[in-house]
Amino acid sequence: MYDARIMKQIAAAALLLLVTLSVSAQTTTMPCDANTSVVASGLHALARVTNAAENLERERPVLLAILDADIRQLREPRDDGTYRWASLQREEGGRVRDEKTIEHVYTQSELREVTLTGANGYRVEVSAPKKRGTFSANNRVYVRNVIVDSTGFDGKVTHHEIPIETWVNPGDSTGGPLPEIGKSVKVVVELGVESGEKQAVAEVSLVQAKLVDDPTSPHFPAAKRLLEIRELVAARDMNRGALKNAIDEALLTLPGELERRTAEMAEATRMRQQLAETDTVTGNIKLGDATPDVVRELSDIRGMLAGPLDEQTTARERLARLIATLSPKLE
Repeated sequence: MYDARIMKQIAAAALLLLVTLSVSAQTTTMPCDANTSVVASGLHALARVTNAAENLERERPVLLAILDADIRQLREPRDDGTYRWASLQREEGGRVRDEKTIEHVYTQSELREVTLTGANGYRVEVSAPKKRGTFSANNRVYVRNVIVDSTGFDGKVTHHEIPIETWVNPGDSTGGPLPEIGKSVKVVVELGVESGEKQAVAEVSLVQAKLVDDPTSPHFPAAKRLLEIRELVAARDMNRGALKNAIDEALLTLPGELERRTAEMAEATRMRQQLAETDTVTGNIKLGDATPDVVRELSDIRGMLAGPLDEQTTARERLARLIATLSPKLE
């Protein structure tokens, strides 16, 4: 059994190896500007909450609020509701839904109207569930047309009537694109059934456009990392370890963060050497003090730190476990 102080020094040397090699690895850092300062503050707040929260689930709204504010800051919002470094694309970013029972026959002049209102709408979809209830089979639904009133980001209101004129069988769906992505969209869908003896259930959805970040933005890598962290926070079951790792990786992209950590480790090593030279402490590490399994683990970690990002992340996790194993337990 080796002296606890020797094991502690090996662990400290391993940590220094981690940070030093991380500096030499290719890392994209954020530019130095006001946005970076805001994001840095947010990341440190996320780290504190994630580390200290007894029940992480209760802190979900706080974590999401911090992330949403920082993501919005990086996108640089304009007064008209658009962004300098992000734009709406015809990709699904959400839905507004409503389910109605249909009784009007498709040959009547007035059909069942289903009205939906939502932001950033770009497509309407109508589906017919296989069943109207637990035991009742559904019937097919007739979709006559879609009436659209769309308010653009310039404040202009446009009106469109889009003919659909098709039947939707139970278990199937149909849809149609809106002419443009509206800042605020109101749609009215006219639906009917085959005869007065039949009823049907239909679900109408207004599909909302997705806000996509501009890859030419100077803060695109940071925005991407924050969105990845947001997915971890929004997950049904938050994984504290995965969340802490993701936040720490984002912190490492801040200007000067890697250098600061390296300087701290170097200063700690210098102080230990100084104490050892003056015989203030004993138990200095000598050639051969580390066991072969420790040397092998450190060698593997060093190789992984020179690899791609996923290997670097795994290396940091393995090194953290090694340090915890080698550190002396407090009495």
